[in-house]
Amino acid sequence: MPYEGELASKSAHSDFLRNPDIKSFLGQCEYLTPPSDAEAQALANQFVELPAFTEKLPDYVVAIDGSNYESSIDDKLPSTKVGFIKIGAVLISLAKFGALRDGRFVDPFRVAALQDDNAALTFSVPSANIRWGGKTNVRDSFRAYMDMQFSGPRTRFNEADPSTSLRSTLFHLASLRPGKMGTGDPARLKLHQCPDCHAEEIELQDIPEQQKCPVCGTDVYPTDCLRIWEEVSDYQSNQIAISRLMLMLEHLLPIHYMRYLAKTPLLLSEIAFFVDGPLAIFGNPAWMHRSIMIFLQEINRKLAKLKQPPLTIIGLQKTGQVVDHLMLIDRFIPTNRLLAIDDEYRYKFILAGREPSSQGFGFETYYGQDFIFKTPSGRTFVFALPYPYASKDAAGMDFVREKVKFSNYAQLQRALMLITHLESDLYENAVVPIALAHHYTAISFQPGGRVLDLLIKNTLNQ
Repeated sequence: MPYEGELASKSAHSDFLRNPDIKSFLGQCEYLTPPSDAEAQALANQFVELPAFTEKLPDYVVAIDGSNYESSIDDKLPSTKVGFIKIGAVLISLAKFGALRDGRFVDPFRVAALQDDNAALTFSVPSANIRWGGKTNVRDSFRAYMDMQFSGPRTRFNEADPSTSLRSTLFHLASLRPGKMGTGDPARLKLHQCPDCHAEEIELQDIPEQQKCPVCGTDVYPTDCLRIWEEVSDYQSNQIAISRLMLMLEHLLPIHYMRYLAKTPLLLSEIAFFVDGPLAIFGNPAWMHRSIMIFLQEINRKLAKLKQPPLTIIGLQKTGQVVDHLMLIDRFIPTNRLLAIDDEYRYKFILAGREPSSQGFGFETYYGQDFIFKTPSGRTFVFALPYPYASKDAAGMDFVREKVKFSNYAQLQRALMLITHLESDLYENAVVPIALAHHYTAISFQPGGRVLDLLIKNTLNQ
């Protein structure tokens, strides 16, 4: 690491250029490479041409997106940090969206009105060298403050009712976990282990009172079940833990809305949800993906009894390996084409050299199937729909084959119509809801990040 103000040598890279081991190493690496024209054309031939759409669009779209930023409290103390997370939700009436145009032009006043229906949930967490609430270390401060925010009034649909909080939604999902970690009771959940003494399978209740580990007596929190605390460090940046929390919240918040709206299921059938990124949860909270699959199937069974279509949830990917692959073959794909990415295609053309999973791609993380769609206008999208099953390992089902059959996705046509209806020129291959959600949640380094830096410095240095 250089000293402050020290400039790097202009010739330091020459050692790498002369080192034969570097060239040998690069020659042995496997990575995503552009296919030949013939190979790309063969890939494009696997896409299916779509018939005319006839599905009715929902009345509303809800889009979820998140952003995070880790701020130092002082320029002289760059290793002392606080983390910020912002999860935004934008509600769009498709009737209002359809009325945006006035002849050939878009009415700016109607666009401004369309953007009014947005809300954001903000979190802050202690990071490196920051302690809170009398805790002796960063990890316990992070745990305590995170749990307090999950159960706080800002996450409740009814501020006077703790059972409407985001933490109660987490209880609901945790109770659905398959196997010994599930309780079957939305008022109880189990922790994998105590963060202090490592006692296993500690059961907690959905109550406001502070709960203790029955073995060592230290404080334990319901949100400990997410195990994000395992990635929190006392003295280094906690960007990984902060990002993990943000990505988990992007999936938990739609479930939070659905749990509340399930009281009026007919309304749920008229709302489509857009989530930024794949329908998957990575890292220690990955167990949630199984609970989400079960939860969604419970909702869909209720809707089916009312003769309503299933939930429409669309994960839209802006970056990643599949998007990179699509960029390589895009010019070969005709318009109005669709592909469900099966494991054979993924491991052969996208995940270069990776050994295929015996249980199928994303078995421990994904709750939705990836598709590639080229619209009639020529824009391309990588999107996902929830798997139409409560479990990936149901007896007698070949999940790896079933997950890529178009006929298993009752909401597929509605999703394709929504993407086509909402595609935007604002960004490359973007849809309006996600673009607006990102607009209201993105924390830019300038000026947004700088404002947060000033807030921290002025508050902590008083």
